[in-house]
Amino acid sequence: MIILPNPITVFIRRQRPLRPLLLAALLASCTPALAQEAHDEEPLRLDADLTPAAVLDAAAERHPRRGLLDAQAATSAVQARYGRRLMPDATEVTAFTMSDRLFDDIGARESELAISFPVWLPGEKRARQAQGEAALATQAAREAAFRWQLSGEVRRLLWDLRLARRQWELALEQEQRLEQLLEQVSRFAEAGELARADLLSTAQELARWKAETIMLEAEYHDSARAYRALTGLPAVPEHIAETLSPAADTGPGHPALRLADDRRMEADAAAGAVSEQSAYRPTVDVFWRGFRGDRNTPDVDALGIGFTVPLGPSPRRDGEVAHALEAAAGVEAEYLETQREVELQLHEARHQLETVTRQLANSEAMMATASEKFELDRLAFELGELSTNQWLRRLSDYKDIERTHQLLQVQHGAAIAAYNQAVGESL
Repeated sequence: MIILPNPITVFIRRQRPLRPLLLAALLASCTPALAQEAHDEEPLRLDADLTPAAVLDAAAERHPRRGLLDAQAATSAVQARYGRRLMPDATEVTAFTMSDRLFDDIGARESELAISFPVWLPGEKRARQAQGEAALATQAAREAAFRWQLSGEVRRLLWDLRLARRQWELALEQEQRLEQLLEQVSRFAEAGELARADLLSTAQELARWKAETIMLEAEYHDSARAYRALTGLPAVPEHIAETLSPAADTGPGHPALRLADDRRMEADAAAGAVSEQSAYRPTVDVFWRGFRGDRNTPDVDALGIGFTVPLGPSPRRDGEVAHALEAAAGVEAEYLETQREVELQLHEARHQLETVTRQLANSEAMMATASEKFELDRLAFELGELSTNQWLRRLSDYKDIERTHQLLQVQHGAAIAAYNQAVGESL
C-alpha cells in the first residue's frame, strides 16, 4: 500500500477557470513515503554518522574468508619462525646399554648416551629465511587485497542501493502526482467539463507508473537484502560520494598486483628452499660411553663426538624441485593474468566515467532546454492551446528528462567510485 499525504481538495466552481485548477493539481509536489507492507523488511535507515569505511570494517569482520585469512597469517608466522631457528629440527637423545649378566656373567657392562644435533645444509637456512620473509610479505599483501576486493563489493552495493532507492522515490513521486491528478480529472469528468478520454488517459498513465513502482520497489528490497547479508547493518551511510583519484594508472602498489607479485616471490623462495634441502639431514653427535669390565679390567668412561653426513642428495629431491618450479611457473602465469585483468578493469572504469560525464553534461543542457519548454507548454495548456492528452504526454516527456538527469547524477558518483576501485584505492 502506498502511503500518501492528504490529497489536495479542489472545489468545482463555474466562475473559476478550469485549466489553472487542473494544472495546480497536476504540479502539486509531494514527498514520497516508501511502502513497507509488501515486504517484511523495512527500508534501510540513512545514517549521517556512518561512513563507508565503517561499513567496510563491519563487512570484513563477518566475511566468510576472515577465518581463512587468520589461519594463513598463522601459517606465515610459523614459516618465518622456522627460518630463524638455530637448528632445523628437534634434538635427539639416544641411549644404549649392554650387560653379560644372562651369559658369562663376568661383570662386563657397557652404556652409551648420545645427543644428536641436526644442522642446516649449506645455503638451506638462508633459503628458509627468505621463504619466511616472503610468506610474511605475501600475508600483508593478502590482507590489503582482501580489503580492496571487499571495498569493491561494498561500493557496488552502496551505489546500487542509492540508485535503486532514487528510482523508487522518483517513481513514487510520479505515481502520487498522477493519483492526485486522476482525482481531479474524475471530478471534472463527472461535472461534464472534461471528456472521458482524458479520464482514461490519466488512469492509463497512472497504471503504468504503478507497475513501474512495484518493480522498482522489489529491486530496492533485493539490493537492501544483499547489503544486509554482507554487512549485517540496519543503516546505510547518508554520504557516500568520493573524490576522484588523481592516479592515472594502477602502478605496483595496486593491491591485486602487489599480492600477485608477492606470491610470485614466495613461490620462487619456496622453490629455492626445496633445492637446498635434503631428505637426509647431517647431524652432529655428542656422546658418553662407559665400559665396566671384570675385576681385572679397569672401568672406562669416554666422551666422544661424531657426525652423520648424507653422501649426495636424495633421489626424491629432483621430483620435489620440479614440482616447486612448476608451482612457481603457475604463480607467474597468475601474475600476468592479474596484470591484464587490472589493466582491463581500469580501462573499462575510465571509459565508463568518461561516458557518464559526457552524458551528464548533455543531460544538464537538455534539462535547461526542457525546463524552458515546459514553462511554455504549461502556459499553452492554461490558455487552452493543448488538450489534456497533449499536456500529459509533454509532462511525461519532461519528467522522463528530469528523472534521467537525477539518475545520471547518481551514476556519475558510482562511476567515480568504480574508477577509484580500479586504480587500487580501498575505502
